[in-house]
Amino acid sequence: MALPAPLANLSSETLDGLGGGRRGDFRLAGEPVHFERGLDRLQLFDLVTHERAASRYRFEPAGGPPVEAVCQGRQTTLSIGGAEARARPARLACQWQGTAAPTRLTLDAVARAGGREERQGVFSAGPLTLELQSVHRWDGAALPVAEPVGYVMSVQGRPVGALELNGTPRLWRPAEPGPLRDAVTWAALALALSWGPGG
Repeated sequence: MALPAPLANLSSETLDGLGGGRRGDFRLAGEPVHFERGLDRLQLFDLVTHERAASRYRFEPAGGPPVEAVCQGRQTTLSIGGAEARARPARLACQWQGTAAPTRLTLDAVARAGGREERQGVFSAGPLTLELQSVHRWDGAALPVAEPVGYVMSVQGRPVGALELNGTPRLWRPAEPGPLRDAVTWAALALALSWGPGG
């Protein structure tokens, strides 16, 4: 994906072993992550489609306590005469346990020209807030794509981390240990594991 200039000098880390399964284990920089996720769809008379997604993970960082997140996504779509409209736009909401301060993430779909649904949101952990923005352009591509290819995480408009979703997900995060690196890591794991609505 196309990275903002401030992140160009950061090296990326892969989420090794994260496949398309509903549950399993993978590693980020050698640190274990266990996850579960699912997506349910209810369709009524080919007119209304309700989608609900759920995911959870447990991250066990070296030298720190385990961190757990639980996420819920939802979306309702109306189909009339071959046209679709969002009766309830996609939304992803996550909460964390095992953190020093209350920690939450919300991500909402925002319709844009060309059928693109950008995702915008925030991750907050105590006084620290990350702005989340979906990326819809591959590196070197002339035109954007409809679905997110990744996310950029910023603090007061300054990019501090990024997640690429294609293939084996890759994460760019601050090298220095601390609250900012933790926030980027926790938010990226939630986004990487999201299926369906909101993510």
